[in-house]
Amino acid sequence: MRKANLSLVPVAALALLTGCGNSPSKFPAFTQEFIETTLALSPTGATASGYHKHKGLGLDGHLDDFSAAGIEKNRATWNDLKSKLAKFDRDKLDAESKADAELIDSQIQLALLEDQEIQSWRHNPTVYVETVGNGLFVPYSVEYAPVETRWRQIISRLNEVPRLLGEAELQLVDSPTLWKNVAIEENDGTIGMLEQTFPAQVPAALRSEYDPAAKNAISAMRAFDNWLKTSLKDTGAESWRLGKEKYAKKFALVMGTDMKPEEALAKAELALTETRKEMFNLAIPMHHEMYPKHIDPVDVNLIIGETFRKINEKHPTPEAYMDEARKALNETRGYLKSHPEQLVKDPPRDNLQVIETPVFMRGSYALGGFNPAPPMEPQLGAFYWVTPIPKEWPQERIDSKLRENNIYGLRVLTIHEAIPGHYIQAEYASTIEPLSRRMLRAVYGSGVYVEGWAVYATAEMIKAGYMDNSPELQLQNLKWELRAIANTILDIKYHTMGLTDDDAMALMMGKTFQEKEEATAKVQRAKLGSCQLPTYFTGYSEWKRLRSLAEQKPGFKAGAFNERALREGALPMRTLGVLLGLQ
Repeated sequence: MRKANLSLVPVAALALLTGCGNSPSKFPAFTQEFIETTLALSPTGATASGYHKHKGLGLDGHLDDFSAAGIEKNRATWNDLKSKLAKFDRDKLDAESKADAELIDSQIQLALLEDQEIQSWRHNPTVYVETVGNGLFVPYSVEYAPVETRWRQIISRLNEVPRLLGEAELQLVDSPTLWKNVAIEENDGTIGMLEQTFPAQVPAALRSEYDPAAKNAISAMRAFDNWLKTSLKDTGAESWRLGKEKYAKKFALVMGTDMKPEEALAKAELALTETRKEMFNLAIPMHHEMYPKHIDPVDVNLIIGETFRKINEKHPTPEAYMDEARKALNETRGYLKSHPEQLVKDPPRDNLQVIETPVFMRGSYALGGFNPAPPMEPQLGAFYWVTPIPKEWPQERIDSKLRENNIYGLRVLTIHEAIPGHYIQAEYASTIEPLSRRMLRAVYGSGVYVEGWAVYATAEMIKAGYMDNSPELQLQNLKWELRAIANTILDIKYHTMGLTDDDAMALMMGKTFQEKEEATAKVQRAKLGSCQLPTYFTGYSEWKRLRSLAEQKPGFKAGAFNERALREGALPMRTLGVLLGLQ
């Protein structure tokens, strides 16, 4: 799971676009202003993207503006962008600019849908908590400036925490209990970072400034926790559901497709049946070898479940969990280098680090994630997040997570999140020119493309023979593909069809072989957002479709196809197909 971009958070615009004409020659300049203006809306997101100053005003020392005036300026900016885009005749744009226009259009529509109908800032306190956490963590972890400069910016942002959380209390009108609880957990994670991680790293010359700033920020954060517990109205257990009408609007924009949620659901349910059959056929000989005295019955769940029971025994200890992830990353890097024709050339830059998922992001990233280098500064660090196993967990939870993330599961995770998954995709995207196009396709890129590539790349890595064609790894990956399919079913049914938690757990544990710990975390994740979970299955299906069309062309080579598609960046898949000459 790639880290979500922050740019759709409703915050204050620092400047409106100047007028632009409708000549195609002016479109690149419009794209550049679109990127700069929208990044300036969120200083926290701007820092993460490598955009540090807007019209001479530094952004890295500020947090986002959630005041009433700020939200109104934000709204005006997006409406202004909408009117300026409408002045261009898209039919007169070249193919690449036309693709950029589609991305800009979809992002404007998503921003206005958020502003007019969804309004997360009125209902979801995690918006504020994660803004604070990211605003402090990025300058701490990404070396875009000298250490002392970045700590001065952290201190400046700490001084703005009380203001931001005060605005949160004014803007939030109600919230589901789940969203409040997750916000409190993530907020406490940021407090832990300020109290336990930061102090030893603060330059001695700045300690006298850091301590009071951190103390005031922590006080405001604890007060916000208490306000969430005692004062924010509870909207009830079911209020996180987006609803059929809003979901359909958001689904169309996020997926970049005319396909209705009901059609996607039908495809996913068919794929669920077909993938289970494929797993059954793969598991039969393995099961016979593992259980030679058993008479293999024609029982899909029994055969696959018992096979996984043996596979799941091969897992690291909790203490070795992070080291096993690092080992897997070294293996996948080496394998990619030796198989460029089957996969893709390994980019020359090596700036990837394996780190623990920041505590304030673990509500959504229970397993792990990827945080790319800033697209404007790709030479800086990229991070493969792996969520560790808390020592205070009961043994049952620890064992469940270790079974789910056995040595094969950790390798599938590493391929997906890092190599040749999200990290390789982001590295190729960082070569796109001009810079405005690179920024647009990185900051506002299609999640369907991004997550679809990661699932597709994992399948291709395994087809290429990684881990000596291990049937255990193949079965584990099919389980992950089942997970992607189930993600679609869960998201659509949860938000539009009243799916219950019991039915969700039955789907994941009974039909897709997920451990209780993984399934429980997925239930929470599905309730924290909407329309992201279907991007995996939809994207994988689209990557396979384009690959199939490309294979019909003379002289097809897998590595060349993958590289060509990656060099376009994260476009809607139908747009990518046009640029590749496939449709």
